[in-house]
Amino acid sequence: MKEFDVIIIGGGASGLIAAISSSRKGAKTAVIERLQRVGKKLLVTGNGRCNFSNASLQRNKYHGTDPVFIQNVFEQFNGSQILDFFHELGILSKEEENGRIFPRCDQAGAVLDVLRYECNRLGVDELSSREISEIIQKKDKFILKTAKNEEFHSKKVIITTGGKASPQFGSDGSGFALAQKLGHTIIEPYPSLVQIKLDDEYLNHLKGIRSDARASLYSNESLIDTQEGEILFTEYGISGIPILQLSRYIHHPKLKDTSMELHVDLFPEISFHDMKKMLIDRFQTLSYKSVEHAMIGLINKKMIHPTLTLARIDKAKISSELNSTEIENLAHQIKDRRFAVTGTLSWRDAQVTAGGVSTAEVNDRSLESKLVPGLYFAGELLDIHGDSGGYNLAWAWASGYVAGMHAAKSINGKKKIKK
Repeated sequence: MKEFDVIIIGGGASGLIAAISSSRKGAKTAVIERLQRVGKKLLVTGNGRCNFSNASLQRNKYHGTDPVFIQNVFEQFNGSQILDFFHELGILSKEEENGRIFPRCDQAGAVLDVLRYECNRLGVDELSSREISEIIQKKDKFILKTAKNEEFHSKKVIITTGGKASPQFGSDGSGFALAQKLGHTIIEPYPSLVQIKLDDEYLNHLKGIRSDARASLYSNESLIDTQEGEILFTEYGISGIPILQLSRYIHHPKLKDTSMELHVDLFPEISFHDMKKMLIDRFQTLSYKSVEHAMIGLINKKMIHPTLTLARIDKAKISSELNSTEIENLAHQIKDRRFAVTGTLSWRDAQVTAGGVSTAEVNDRSLESKLVPGLYFAGELLDIHGDSGGYNLAWAWASGYVAGMHAAKSINGKKKIKK
């Protein structure tokens, strides 16, 4: 049995920064991780480059039952403070498209290395290959038991085990069970930032096509959301950042049993009227060619056959013979191609978990449980998730730092360690 002031369950992004924050306040701190080493999921973020924040952490980039919950957390540890924190640890940063912040060295491993170094410097105990199976509150302390009957005692506990996304990197949903046993409500978790599966007879034709497009998701013929950017067709359906952004709605409890359809506009920069005019001008200029050959250079070559078939146009027809109805149909297939949505890929492919510990039961300033004094939550475990673009890691840093700070603050007689 070992005793600590603060024990953090989960050695991911939010857990490591919570340990640093807690230890800097003078608390004897430990991180307990069920895998062989901490930070495994952090290493694969941003395709190994670690998109660790965003230059503009707007509230509308976050989602959950009550996304306003993030406000008090970011007021205590904002985007500038996140960059300063990592700069002080040695990470130079750079800003890329849409405000995405990366390490200048393009290495997620560097981010993990500086966090582990700082934990070691501060004397944080890193206890790996240990899975907490039970948390018992007894008077003014917590008793944590592992699956192998080890026992740890602490005055405060912070749960930062993540959600259920990418379980191969450590997030298996075990934190939800721990929170639930302590009386907390779990908003039904579902995968987000994940590829969408489609039912379409032409997926094999479209597989591998990349295109800048506008993707719009409809539920029971009502528009839910629209995103723009590069999309990628695959053998199962569709991917790309706009698709990942839309995926949060597919399994939403209020929408998951509805009929969903994805509309793809391959020319979002022009109107439907201008699309028709472009086609008329094109077929007049290339009047001597078949429609199939006249389409080459307009859209991806692999897309021509299914597009013409759906528009009910014979690919061998001479361009000059097209009528107004056929041109209208073709414009619709280019500007409003429709696909039936059948779901998403699995938790294994998801980047983030939607749902989680109800924020109504957590203090929005300290992140302490309203039900269990001395218990704190941070990161993806909470019912908060962000868009793609560094928002989820920014939330992990901010919530972890704030939870660690408040957990240590509440322990009497402790003073901040100077750097």
